[in-house]
Amino acid sequence: MTVMAATVNEMLDTLEEEDYTAAVRYIEFLSVSRINKKNMESKQALKEMQALFADDKGWDSEDAMLTDMAEFRRGRTNR
Repeated sequence: MTVMAATVNEMLDTLEEEDYTAAVRYIEFLSVSRINKKNMESKQALKEMQALFADDKGWDSEDAMLTDMAEFRRGRTNR
């Protein structure tokens, strides 16, 4: 256990039940907020990476993807 964790545990041990519950809820809030922030940063990074691709190959359906891939293969074999 780190010094910080030991200090926090000592502080929590001195609290009354009502205050302890409030402290735990606040810690949970901070944890969820941090997770949400990281998720938003990850989503933003993904959007930025997708923007780097000049040729967007997003297909409307599986059939459209298969048609595009077949045309690509035909184009490479007809050379």
